[in-house]
Amino acid sequence: MASDILHIKDSYYFEIPKWLAPANFEGKADYPARLNVWVRLDDQFQDWEFHRNYHDLAALAAKGELKLPGEEELHHQWQHWVHADHANHGKPFRVYVDEQVAVLNSGYRTWVALKDKDGKLVNEGKSMQDFIAAKHPAAADMAWALPLEGNLSAQWTEVKEHGSNDAAVAEFKSLDKPEYNWDQQKIEWYNHHLSGKLVIPQPFGELRNLYQAQSGFCISKFMVIELAVALIMLLVFSWVARKLASGQTPKGRLLNLMETFLVFIRDQIAAPSLGGGHAEHHDDGHGHAHVSAEAHGPDITHVESTEEMAQHAYEHIHRSKEEISDERMFTPVLWTIFFFVLGCNLFGIAPWAGAPTAAFNVTLALAAVTFLAVFIGGSRKFGVLGFFANQVPTMDLPLVLAIFLKPMIFAIEIVGLMIKHGVLAIRLLANMVAGHLVILGIMGLAFGVYAALNFTAPDVPSWQWPLVATIAVVGSTLFSILELFVAFLQAYIFTFLSALFIGAAVHKH
Repeated sequence: MASDILHIKDSYYFEIPKWLAPANFEGKADYPARLNVWVRLDDQFQDWEFHRNYHDLAALAAKGELKLPGEEELHHQWQHWVHADHANHGKPFRVYVDEQVAVLNSGYRTWVALKDKDGKLVNEGKSMQDFIAAKHPAAADMAWALPLEGNLSAQWTEVKEHGSNDAAVAEFKSLDKPEYNWDQQKIEWYNHHLSGKLVIPQPFGELRNLYQAQSGFCISKFMVIELAVALIMLLVFSWVARKLASGQTPKGRLLNLMETFLVFIRDQIAAPSLGGGHAEHHDDGHGHAHVSAEAHGPDITHVESTEEMAQHAYEHIHRSKEEISDERMFTPVLWTIFFFVLGCNLFGIAPWAGAPTAAFNVTLALAAVTFLAVFIGGSRKFGVLGFFANQVPTMDLPLVLAIFLKPMIFAIEIVGLMIKHGVLAIRLLANMVAGHLVILGIMGLAFGVYAALNFTAPDVPSWQWPLVATIAVVGSTLFSILELFVAFLQAYIFTFLSALFIGAAVHKH
């Protein structure tokens, strides 16, 4: 489904309204190199690629290195595989060979490893041919390709590259043979589907399609958005740092807004979590006094008296050097995490973009950053072995019980350490995905009624369409406002939990 609706599925293109970027190609030769992935998906190109692959493999067969079936027979087998399962649609001959050989090898390894009830290998010493004869007689047609993943793997890689690289695509686009020319109907259909798609150039890799990478390092839409968020952060906070470093009173709405966020994260998240739970009252360097909340929560429920403020100032002054060092070390990390997550969340609300935090690999990487900070912080304070030893809470146990219980508790705590960071990733992912799905469901009401009126139930009263459309528009607007709140809330929660995890690592249990 289109990623600009779900804002969930990553892709290798940005989708904008078709009228902003129409595709008006008149022939296959007009398609630029950035759209080579689209040409590779064309059935006529894949047929041409098959014959080129077969010709190259026939050269290996002529040397006696390969036993190759007939060209028409092999072409028929490949086409039958493509049409037998929708999951194989659009896959070229080279992918067919690789996947079939992988299935054979995997099945053979499992078959050879089978054991009887006495633990003896049932099929020890049996060959691939024995496996095919016993379990997969129909797969005997692919036995010829096994050397391509063995002693001929280098030659097979060259064959695949020769048939599908950019030079091969350029050669196909220049062909003027009737069997490989695109008719006007195909060109118009391709233009319709490519209009509004800004395909990302891939200088370091090759795409299988607009949603899957084939090889190398491919740049996706979410990667571009993440890079944009990082650049925005670099520019904004470089400017903020210069302003604050000047020593002048901060002025301007943007500067005051950024300072508010930074001070809040420092005083209400970092200090209570990393500083051992002490409250603070200190000057921010610009003549602004800031009074933090108690360690048990950020809410200030009363106005502090002069005596209380003095007491909190005394506590802050007498904080240990280790607590101040931990806070200063990890507060920039928490600042970065908060604004990066927030930026990625907000891009999910922007038209034609998407939220990278609605992809599990992104949230998992963010959780990995938190885990790395936890490990570095704990190892810096207690040493690597001390970090792991600190996972077991201090308990006064008799030696007999400690020998049995402490290893079990250690294993549980290590597993829990991994689980809570995994849950950190899943929590952010689930919250970002849920909002998009709700909006999609509300929008689907209008599309459903429209389809019913025009295709399945023409007798439905016509007044239902404007009513449902109004509900869908209003509902989507309200939930989009809620999504804006969720974007800030989830950035705060992720940062807050990260601070708690780091704080637990740098303090004794």
